[in-house]
Amino acid sequence: MPELPEVEQVRCSLLPHIKNEKICNVEIRLPRMVVHPTVPEFIAGVEGQVITDVRRKGKYLMLLLNNGQYILAHLRMTGAMLICPHDGKEPPFAKIRFVLANGKDMWFTDIRTFGTMSLCGGNDVWQDKGFAALGPEPLSPGFTEANLREKLKKSHQMVKCFILDQHKIAGMGNIYADEALAAAGIRPTRYSDALTKKQVHVLYEAINQVIAQGLRNHGTTFRNYQDADGLMGNNKDYLLVYGRKGQPCTKCGTLLRKIKVAGRGSVYCPHCQK
Repeated sequence: MPELPEVEQVRCSLLPHIKNEKICNVEIRLPRMVVHPTVPEFIAGVEGQVITDVRRKGKYLMLLLNNGQYILAHLRMTGAMLICPHDGKEPPFAKIRFVLANGKDMWFTDIRTFGTMSLCGGNDVWQDKGFAALGPEPLSPGFTEANLREKLKKSHQMVKCFILDQHKIAGMGNIYADEALAAAGIRPTRYSDALTKKQVHVLYEAINQVIAQGLRNHGTTFRNYQDADGLMGNNKDYLLVYGRKGQPCTKCGTLLRKIKVAGRGSVYCPHCQK
């Protein structure tokens, strides 16, 4: 699933192609991907509008329109937003097409079809519940060590589960949760309210560190992730533990183990992570 760095790279790569461009036509091939409003209302509300900006919050993309509304997109597991010329080859797994006035198409593609789009704002009071409940994201002013410490102390759950909770920290997913815990030297099965003040400090720094690294490296590509230009991220080359089960730890050489934490695969070093 694209996480904060990957969605931010999609945002950055979309921006020069679609900012200040008019949406001439919308084609919905899989109606259930539009969760609000109805498909005819979505098309009527979007066609003829100009995209004034592209923003991101957590793992969500917001395409701001000149009428005060915005298209809210969630890529989920395998979604992508790609830019292609009108006369170019249609990308695989294409589900939603936006025909732009500049001679380009913006496609929402999705292999597993879990991705969603909504039209929000203006006089419409409907809200995406997940989007509305997002917590602060790493590297933002709202994500402070004091706030993280308070939330950890109030939550008796395994720290990996805590990090993945979008209500607590927006934008974190399996990749960066494993990486942050490895960088902090904390096992994914440790309970959040048992962490010491020092461990909370190290974890806070590690979360910001791994997200910053992911942003610098344009995201992590293992299988499906690509940005709007079809380019892959190269953060895979810098990972400490994720996807490295059975390989030696880069710090101590101990073979990395993989366990299940709340149904999610979690890779860690049994020597370095306590």
